[in-house]
Amino acid sequence: MQGEGNRMWASASFVGVLFIIGLPLWWKTTEVYRVALPYDKISEFDTEAHYITTELTVLANDEQTANNLAELLKKEFEQSDVIKFNIRKQILPEDLRQTLDAVADEQEALEEVGAAFDTKLHNTFYVVQRKPLFQDVWIGGERIAFFRDSKAAPTLIQALKNWIYEPSVLHGARSETADAARQVRFPSGEGFHVVLSVVHPKPQAMTVDFTAGEAVENYIGSFVDELSDLHNFTLKSQWLHLLDFNFQTKETPDTSSWGRHFAVRHDRLPLLLTRLEERAATHVSDKPTVNLALYVVPCDMAPLAIYDTNNDRVMSTVQAFMSPKWGGVVLGSPTKDECEQKHYTPDVRLIMGTFVAQLRKLLGITDKEKIPGAHLETLRSVVPRRWEVDSLLRIRTLEQVTSAERSLKSLAKLLGEISNIVINDEVGASINQAVDSIHRATGLMRLGDLLTAHHYSQQAFLAAETAFMEPSLLALLYFPDDQKYAIYIPLFLPIMFPVVLSFKNLVLWFRGKPVHKEKTD
Repeated sequence: MQGEGNRMWASASFVGVLFIIGLPLWWKTTEVYRVALPYDKISEFDTEAHYITTELTVLANDEQTANNLAELLKKEFEQSDVIKFNIRKQILPEDLRQTLDAVADEQEALEEVGAAFDTKLHNTFYVVQRKPLFQDVWIGGERIAFFRDSKAAPTLIQALKNWIYEPSVLHGARSETADAARQVRFPSGEGFHVVLSVVHPKPQAMTVDFTAGEAVENYIGSFVDELSDLHNFTLKSQWLHLLDFNFQTKETPDTSSWGRHFAVRHDRLPLLLTRLEERAATHVSDKPTVNLALYVVPCDMAPLAIYDTNNDRVMSTVQAFMSPKWGGVVLGSPTKDECEQKHYTPDVRLIMGTFVAQLRKLLGITDKEKIPGAHLETLRSVVPRRWEVDSLLRIRTLEQVTSAERSLKSLAKLLGEISNIVINDEVGASINQAVDSIHRATGLMRLGDLLTAHHYSQQAFLAAETAFMEPSLLALLYFPDDQKYAIYIPLFLPIMFPVVLSFKNLVLWFRGKPVHKEKTD
């Protein structure tokens, strides 16, 4: 009996060590570390419910005109679920009204309104009556639109919808499906790396007089400085020599001084981008790169003319093309005299103006269609219009908030479905920061504080992207459950089998019953 007791106590000690020490130790050491996340807040996100409040002030000569126009504007935009208006109305001060009726130049009129009202605030716009207009509506670079009288209301409303506020573009920024404008512009980001490349295929045949660095600073720098509230920009220029490309041109006679030109089909041009990518040092920054390239056409191919898909010549002062979310290319053809002198001097103003026009589209400033009765003042410099900056702020704010919400929803769904994904403290901090920034941005958007809302929306977007792309999330996905069982079963089954079988004997022994039946003859 003493031997049997020792054997039972030994079995009990094995079971105790296995279940009291071994099992909890194994459970703790194989536990997947997962920080608590705000799943309830993430599930409440509604990307289609976001909107931005904006302030619109109506300044008219009399109270009736101000009231009628304010009511028409309110009625026109009250159905919009992406932008809400806080419309204020006011009668023009008598001295300002007389001044606006007396001055002949609209730019001078803008200065007078700017001196009386603060037009430099973001997300504000002034609709001002000015009778001596040749058109129903006149819009310049400031946050001001002039209208002639109450009969100009339909034209004014159309100009506000199509030029100033663009609710259709805001819907595209908020939507999961990219619209035409979003397919062209670069995705949201903290900043961009703008690179101007001057491509000179045959430097031995001709010299090129072009100061790329100075051109970038004077033109591109002046443009992006006005967008500093949206993104950080770094500028760079470079020369690429001996980068030849077969355009597969076709010599075509014409009436120019050359007597001919070389035609290149538009569908051939994207292959040039591949050649540029091979040589251009555009990946030196962790920011997205906006590529701008001036391709100096060799004299034996000049002048080069682009033909569209219908085989019609693209009639333009500058032969250029743009690739969405990549950049733009200008084909610089020297004149006949420059080829004879073997010295090419590009028209800096024309070429850089083309690059700025391409950059506007790539960053989200849309082309404005003509509206009968409305005049949009032509840009007098590379600087964007003030209300265009506000439009970009609205687009980027909505785009970044909704993108952050979708990233967090996808990540939360993934983490909920796969239990063995590690959620470390850094991922948890990024997700919590993104959620907090989304709530802050949403509240500020509804209050109309656009600049601060954009700041928090960018924080939310960057934090959500950081969490979503965190490499540690994939750490244990290389060990799925079937592989774990393939390891655990051969290791633990030989140990567990005798332990489990000894349970019966231990239970009988503790109850005082015989463990083994006595043999009888």
